[in-house]
Amino acid sequence: MFWSMTESDFWTFVIPASLFGMLSALAGPLLTTTAEVSFWRIVQRTPLAMLSTWLNLILFELANQRLAGIEDALNKPHRPIPSGHLTPLQMRRILLCALPIAVTVSYCSDTLHETLILIGLTWMYNDLGGGDESFIIRNLIIAVAFAAYNIGALRVICNGYGAPNTFGYQWTFLVSLVIFSTMSVQDLKDQAGDLARGRSTAPLILGDSISRWMLAAAIVIWSVLCPLYIGLGWLGFVAPGAIGLLIASCLLLYKTPKDDQRTWDAWAGWLMCLYCLPLGISHEYLYV
Repeated sequence: MFWSMTESDFWTFVIPASLFGMLSALAGPLLTTTAEVSFWRIVQRTPLAMLSTWLNLILFELANQRLAGIEDALNKPHRPIPSGHLTPLQMRRILLCALPIAVTVSYCSDTLHETLILIGLTWMYNDLGGGDESFIIRNLIIAVAFAAYNIGALRVICNGYGAPNTFGYQWTFLVSLVIFSTMSVQDLKDQAGDLARGRSTAPLILGDSISRWMLAAAIVIWSVLCPLYIGLGWLGFVAPGAIGLLIASCLLLYKTPKDDQRTWDAWAGWLMCLYCLPLGISHEYLYV
């Protein structure tokens, strides 16, 4: 049940956050306080980072889906409540049980601060309506949540031999700015359900066409600024630039809900491409 509940967001939250943690740890002293990096240690701790991130995602999905009946009935009818497998009351009770489990796991994995931040953001997004009233507030909450997911995954993987350094936190902040300014790609495919719920997303407030042009421009600009910030040569611009141009083209040329779902999936791939950029720096400190 938990897998079906989180499947759609697993590939856009858990996988990217875990990859961010793994790749940032592999970047060694560029982003962390460790002078040497064990490749196999990072690989061994990555599943724990995925588990910790997934448990935090479950908390959000339980809190979100118990209040999203009309929206999910239109946008995601396979979810437990619209499909009739659970009632909102049952989901609330599961949430009450899941909370102490997630907090315990986060405490044991040294990510309690990140989990408490995510619990607070979940409350703001769902119960306080932060995800509905303004797309700016909505994107800001999601961007901060991504930062917590990313730093949490990195801390799990680095636990015992290092932690994010100053530049690591700066890189995380930059990535969160990328997410804040491009996250509305997600809303293009969900306009029917968002309209029924009364949610103020960028496509519904600014208009579909304006939103697509703004998102396309932002993605192309970030595809240049991120490699520039890391300090890469021209080769570092090729992959993010090519994927960014592809996504921008899809935003402007292919506009059905099914097309927008594919563009959203491609956006997650572009984000993970950006996460790879720190690896373009020397790896003399990496050992097996």
